[in-house]
Amino acid sequence: MGRLANDALLRAGVGEAVIVGDARRGVEVVRELSMVVRGPCSASSLARALRQAVAGEAVEIVDASTVRMRFEGGGPVRVRVVAPGAFVEALVRGTGSARHVRWLSTVAAHTGGLTATCKRCNTEGDLYAALGIPYAPPELREGSTRRVSEIVGEVKGIFHVHTTWSDGVATIAEMARAARDAGFAYVGITEHSQAASYAGGLNATQLAKQARAIARARRDVPDVALLHGVEVDVLPDGSLDLDDSTLASLDFVIASVHAALDMQHNEMTARMLRAVSHPLVTILGHPTGRLLLGRNGSSFDIDAVADAAAANDTFLEINANPQRLDLGEELVRRAAARGARFAIDPDAHTPRGLRDTALGVSVARRAGLAPAQVLNTRGAREMAAYLGSRKRKAKRALALA
Repeated sequence: MGRLANDALLRAGVGEAVIVGDARRGVEVVRELSMVVRGPCSASSLARALRQAVAGEAVEIVDASTVRMRFEGGGPVRVRVVAPGAFVEALVRGTGSARHVRWLSTVAAHTGGLTATCKRCNTEGDLYAALGIPYAPPELREGSTRRVSEIVGEVKGIFHVHTTWSDGVATIAEMARAARDAGFAYVGITEHSQAASYAGGLNATQLAKQARAIARARRDVPDVALLHGVEVDVLPDGSLDLDDSTLASLDFVIASVHAALDMQHNEMTARMLRAVSHPLVTILGHPTGRLLLGRNGSSFDIDAVADAAAANDTFLEINANPQRLDLGEELVRRAAARGARFAIDPDAHTPRGLRDTALGVSVARRAGLAPAQVLNTRGAREMAAYLGSRKRKAKRALALA
């Protein structure tokens, strides 16, 4: 909510504030941000503090326990104040979904009901334990969760990061420091390729020059591993925008479609199949090309592409950029059932954009992925060894020196 709003909550006497609803469950499109705060403050005192902190923004009291406001440049926020003894129930009901809450209510029938059971608990974890069921992370609360899948852990490193060499706003060293400060062990730099001239895409000569710049950044920021890759355009016929020798000089390759996204279903399928089958392609970037609330994704046979990706040791991207979230959870679940594996990438163009990785983790959790199904749950040493072995195999297949 920003430092001013957080300070206002503290001044108003809020003991704890938690984002709930669709945002907490990781739903793709959130129309209104919902929060639950633990009193003993009142809605009126909270509204006064928020009005002072965010002057000029609309803050209104909806009822005795609810405040609604809108942050500049953002959507509406609804804040509900509850007494300490009602906080756990408010979290559970506020997070939802409605189907999950109904299921919990049914299970709680033998413990005195959901409200009574929540009052005896200090945390949501206590509630699930009292009901005798596995704890369900918010991302999985879409129905009954008697059998909770193994959940993918936080990723160890990230790929798909842009810098000032193409359409990013920070230098290589600045992005490396931001990744280090965010707790990542490695970061993969991937500028656009030459076909994306609108985004400052690089040709082979420029990529070679960037390799020297990355070597310097490795010396300047030694406590995070810097990997050199590229986001190479997949051309309409499925070929790649850079030659094999150039791609083989890099640590990894993300292949993405940026143009002609409205191709016919069969043609797009053939285009994708050729890309994921290329020995040097490590990751298929934002596979459908969708933009949430802005552009529908391309039409292609996801089953065939998942099969080809699995057969060629190519990973499908879960692009965590909030405008994309591509692949979405349903397609991830479908592709995973066919043996495909995934990479969770922020598609970051700013240091702040690295934080979006968490949104991709939410998609993976909602799809029920296990750590072994996600490329970047590997540590830095294991990742370097894997990418090196994969590239050597690709060069043999392509008869490259």
